Amino acid sequence: MQFLLFTLYAPMASFGEIAVGERRMSWARPSRSAVLGLVAAARGLDRADERAHAQLEESLYYAVRTDVIGRSLLDYHTAQTPKSKRGLTCSTRREEVAAEDLHTVLSTREWLSDTCFTVCLWQRNGAAVALDELAAALREPQFVLYLGRKSGALGLPLDPALVVAETFFDAFAARQRNPLEQEIVGTIGDDGRTPQIAADDDAVPANLGRIERRRDSIVNRQRWQFGDRLERVIEPEAGLE
Repeated sequence: MQFLLFTLYAPMASFGEIAVGERRMSWARPSRSAVLGLVAAARGLDRADERAHAQLEESLYYAVRTDVIGRSLLDYHTAQTPKSKRGLTCSTRREEVAAEDLHTVLSTREWLSDTCFTVCLWQRNGAAVALDELAAALREPQFVLYLGRKSGALGLPLDPALVVAETFFDAFAARQRNPLEQEIVGTIGDDGRTPQIAADDDAVPANLGRIERRRDSIVNRQRWQFGDRLERVIEPEAGLE
């Protein structure tokens, strides 16, 4: 089978959990919807193109390996916005802060500092998305890519690679880091934990790992609607058959 692998590294990244009130915390690893959103941005897809986003969701299996989990950083965030009024539309941030009746939104936002992951994508049966086309888009993205929030700029090129292997576990083992990636990962260091691989539940044998439920399957990208998904978390030493 053919697999597409690429690196996600950023000095600051955030993979949002379900937001409750003022606390905007981050998952410890990228969500499926975040990665497919990044792929869609690389291809230049508009959020309103529901068919194209649904095609990505339906055509690809997803797995991610945590290479360096990084450190948690909390940001006490304040922002001023105008109160909602009938007929009030602001096209720019300048127009927002110039409006009357501003109110302040307070929130605590979690970031992951110096975090690094390897992502693996491969085709489901009958997939309409070609992996080589995705790799080309990731090398020359149409839109600016970031991890979670626009201020979470990438710290390394994605360096997409197509790998032929029997399983996605073997594909992770076969991919070699480039010298720049080796240097960065060596600098930020290993936190001593055994790297974990998380993947779509239906792509992993039922006797491996544990199941976690996440709300990160794409329902409607434009309206920010996501559905529940089962994800299986396994240790690399377990292997796959």
